Amino acid sequence: MEIEWSQKRALVTGASQGLGRVIALELARKGCFVLVNCANNPDNAQKVVGEITAAGGRAEVKICPVNDEKAVNELFATAGRIDILVNNARLDPWRRSPDLTEGEWWTQVLDVNLKGAFLTSLAFFEHAKSYGWGRIVNMASVRSFRPAELNTIAYSASKVGMHALTRAFAENGAKYNITANTVCPGMIETENIHKRLSAEKYALESAAIPLGRGATSEEVADAVLFVIGNGYVTGETVNINGGMYYAP
Repeated sequence: MEIEWSQKRALVTGASQGLGRVIALELARKGCFVLVNCANNPDNAQKVVGEITAAGGRAEVKICPVNDEKAVNELFATAGRIDILVNNARLDPWRRSPDLTEGEWWTQVLDVNLKGAFLTSLAFFEHAKSYGWGRIVNMASVRSFRPAELNTIAYSASKVGMHALTRAFAENGAKYNITANTVCPGMIETENIHKRLSAEKYALESAAIPLGRGATSEEVADAVLFVIGNGYVTGETVNINGGMYYAP
């Protein structure tokens, strides 16, 4: 059964820039009312809302640190019906503060990337099961499959955990017509990629991709829209990485 997109409300976490911004834009183009979430960039989030409304879409900013349980529960209690949750918020593994110890960095990354996705999914689930319909999309990474460099182990571990969240919410959500899926991108050509990666690292990453380039954010957003739109796909992983990792 095809989704009536204009009747759906979507929350995209970490949507003030990069991939989250594009996912929010694409959902709005489909007709969804989009809640553009951020924790620390309200001005950027408002610009995304401005882009959406200028194109005739509907959106509003929702400021909420996803790792704050009280704030997450308050968001879902006050935001009205939310039909679609895209767990996109994360800490960037390439922009770690040099003054953090390994333990401090591990705690910060897991707190936002994995705990945050768990808290939002759980709050979403508790509301969506009463609606009899819901979609959870967890944004993981090819790095949940490939061996990590020493300085990205925390990030990779957080993304491995996203697969466990997907399976759990897919299993528990099935009887409520709630699906949960993982979208697993490789390198994405966002507006900030050259701030994250040196020219040398960027060249190495590109050379490791059989198609020889990173994905556009729009290509990854296509995969997100697919798992939202297809009600018979649940508990699955969509790998979209240019052949960087071939999985069954």
